[in-house]
Amino acid sequence: MEETSLLSEAETARYRDQGYLALQDMCPQDEVGYIRRTLLELFANKTGYNEGAQYDFISRDDPSKPAKFPSLHDPRHYAPGLLKTTYHERTLELARQLLGEDAALYGEHALLKPALVGPETPWHQDEAFRSPDFVYNELSIWLALQPATLENGCMQFIPGSNKGQVLEHRSPGGDKTLHPLECCADFPRHQAVAEPLQPGGCTVHDARTLHFTGANTSPQPRLAYILIYNTPPVYKPGRREFPWLEGRWTDSQTRKKEWHRRGGLAVDVMRRLPGARLTSPRWVAWATIRAVSKVWPR
Repeated sequence: MEETSLLSEAETARYRDQGYLALQDMCPQDEVGYIRRTLLELFANKTGYNEGAQYDFISRDDPSKPAKFPSLHDPRHYAPGLLKTTYHERTLELARQLLGEDAALYGEHALLKPALVGPETPWHQDEAFRSPDFVYNELSIWLALQPATLENGCMQFIPGSNKGQVLEHRSPGGDKTLHPLECCADFPRHQAVAEPLQPGGCTVHDARTLHFTGANTSPQPRLAYILIYNTPPVYKPGRREFPWLEGRWTDSQTRKKEWHRRGGLAVDVMRRLPGARLTSPRWVAWATIRAVSKVWPR
C-alpha cells in the first residue's frame, strides 16, 4: 500500500465487505463553506430548472410552489469552481483507489431537505436507476455540508447488500412521473446502520448498497452534495430487465427534451466535452454504445 493512499488496507477491506464507508474530515472546512454557499445560491435562483437539471425529487414539479425536496443534477455545469477544489481531487483519488485507475466522474447531485418537512428518501440501490444493459463498477460519495444526524436525515446502509443482485424496485405509489425509486423486495431492514457525520465528513457507497435517509425533522435545512464515480460500464444486453424503468418519465425530462430542441443539446455537449476521456478506448466505446442505445433502444 502506497503511503499516499487515502484509505488504509483495513478501510478498503471494510468497503469491499460492507459496501460503504464513513470518513470524517474529507473536505476542508473552508471548502465546505464554499460548496454550501454555492449550492444554496443555485437552489435559491432555481438555476437549471428550465433545462430539467433542477426539480422536485419527491413530487411533481409545480413552478408556482416551493419544491418539497429540491434537487439539482450536475451543478458543476453552472458553478465550475466546484471541481476546482481539494475535495474533488481527494474524491477522485479515493475513487481510483477503490474502482481502478480509469475511474472518472460520472455525475453530481445536490439535495436540499427543507427544515421540519423534508421527506425521507426511500430505501434503494443506485444501480436500479441505471440501464440493465450494462455492467457497472460505480460508487457515490455523499458529503455533509452541515452536521448530518438521524434528526435531519443522515445516510443509513444495509451492510453487505453490495454483494447481492439488484433487487426489485418500484415508483412510489406506482407513479412513474416521480423521481424516486423504492426497493420493494424483502431485505433485513433491522440491520440498518446510521452514519452521522460532521461537516466535511462523507460516506462512500457501492452502487448496489441499499441505503436510505430519513425525514428532516430538525429546524434547519439539510444539504448534501454527491459525487458519482465509475469506470467504463461494460455493454452486456439482454442479461436482465428492470421493469420499473419502463414507461418512467418525469417533468424534468420533458423540460430537458424541450430545451434540447431549442438548441440546448449543443450546450449540453460542450459542457460535457472537457470531462470526456477521448484518449481512452474503453470510455469512447461506452459513450458511443450509450448514445446509440438511447437513439435506438432494443
